[in-house]
This record gives sequence, C-alpha cells and structure tokens, in this order.
Amino acid sequence: MNNNYIEFKKKRELGEILTDVFAFLRTNIKPLFSVLVKTSGIVFIVMLLAIGYYTYASSHIMDPFNIGGNSQIFNSGGIIIAALVMLMTVLLFYGLVFGTVLHYIKVYIDNVGVINQETVVDGVKKDLGSIIGLAIISSIMTIVGFALCVIPGIYLYVPLSLVFPILIFRKSGVFDAIGESFELVKNEWWITFATLLVIGILSYIISMIFSIPAIMYTFFKTFTAATEGSFSDPSSMFDWVFIVLNTIASVIQYIIIYLFTAISSAFIYFNLNERKHHTGTLEQIDSLGKSE
Repeated sequence: MNNNYIEFKKKRELGEILTDVFAFLRTNIKPLFSVLVKTSGIVFIVMLLAIGYYTYASSHIMDPFNIGGNSQIFNSGGIIIAALVMLMTVLLFYGLVFGTVLHYIKVYIDNVGVINQETVVDGVKKDLGSIIGLAIISSIMTIVGFALCVIPGIYLYVPLSLVFPILIFRKSGVFDAIGESFELVKNEWWITFATLLVIGILSYIISMIFSIPAIMYTFFKTFTAATEGSFSDPSSMFDWVFIVLNTIASVIQYIIIYLFTAISSAFIYFNLNERKHHTGTLEQIDSLGKSE
C-alpha cells in the first residue's frame, strides 16, 4: 500500500476536491507521465507538428499585400487542411489523456496506490475505440450546444465532462455513459459547474505561464517594427521563433488543462456517486465485516 494513498470513494466539498487534485498530481506526476508517454506519445508528436504547421500556415493570412507566394497556402485550402488535422489530433490527444489518467486512477484505486503501468496501458488499448467515439460525440454535442446558444453549451458541458469516468469506472457503453452522466449531475449541477469552473480557471492560469515567452517575443517584435516603421507587413511578426514559442505554449496548455480536468473529473465523479449511491461507504462496511 502506498503511504500517500488518497481515497477517491468519499464525499468531498469543493475545497477538498481542489486540494486532493493537486495532492494526487504531486505524488503521481512521474509515473503518470511515464504512462502518458506510452499511450499518447506518438499522437502528442503529431499534434505538436500539426499545431506548428497551422500556426505557420495561418500566419500568412496576416499579410494583405502578398497575393501570391506563401499566401497560396490559404488559397489552395492548405489552411483548412491544417486546421482539420490539428482539430483531429487535439481531439484524439484529449481522449487519450482522459482515458490514460482515468485508467491510471482505476488501477490506483484497485491496488490501493500501487501502479502497474502495463495494466493501465492494456486498459487504454481495450477501451480505445470507446474513448475516441465518446470524445467525438461529446465534443460535437458541446459544440452544437454552444453554436445554438452559449447557455445550452455550458449546460451540456457539465454532465458531458463526466462521461469518461462513467465509461471507465462503471464499464458503461458510449451512449449509456452519456445518459448516466445527466442522471449523475441531476440536482448537483451547480456544485459540479462551480468545481469545473474553478479547476478550469486555475489550470488556465498555470498554463498561461508558459505563454509568457511567446507574448514577450511578440511585444518585442511589435515594438521594434513600430520603431523602425516596418509595421506595414504584419506577417513579419510571425517568424519561426514565434511559431516555435507559440507551438510549445499551446501544447503545454493542452497538457495542463486536460490533465487537471481529467483528474478533477474522477474526484467529481466519485463525490457525486457517493452522494447518490454511497458505494464507498458500503464497500468499507463490507470490508470491515470480512475482516472480523
């Protein structure tokens, strides 16, 4: 048993969830990243290249005077292809991070803090089709909700943020997980929303730290261009240094936000599940009865 073991199956208030998310990440950061490299390392590299290419391709749109040359990237539809490739890799990475983190937590709970990385990897491989399908369906539902009106999008995002924990911890099917997520947050929507909001704000603030180099470089380039009177070509602002810095910052932001959201979704799931079904309490009572 791990001496730093954190019990997931219990009721928690907002402050306790936040504290335990950071505590779990602090004590499991190395083995968790090791597993993430095994399950999503290749997709991560492809996503890195896709974001870099999209940044490069979209930067030429900023030059209104360059009708030919590199601006043909946009005219030929290259920018659209770049955006689609980036979207697909980001979505796939999103699903893999959630799947890996939650399978890691499942093994963590089953073995009372002792992690078998191969078991985690095997679990992700087994559920890979369901994870990808759920990532696509839940993302489409959320996007449609935001497209129709912001409020439906926010409403849908809250229960849909719990579909991955339900899929993995309950071993539910894709559509069952979606249906059960709405049932789980019933009468608990506001506290779930507040928890996700706070986690989202904190992870975004942390991730923004890694955007400082790109922001400072852009500020320096803007100041230099304004001083030299060469600001007539906006595309010159987006050179290879900016593309590299912006790509690295974007990828790190994705990792941090997905990681914090995935871990917090597990704590939120078990908190709501305990409030409605008392499964953790019943398991503790059962284990006490067997030990006597």
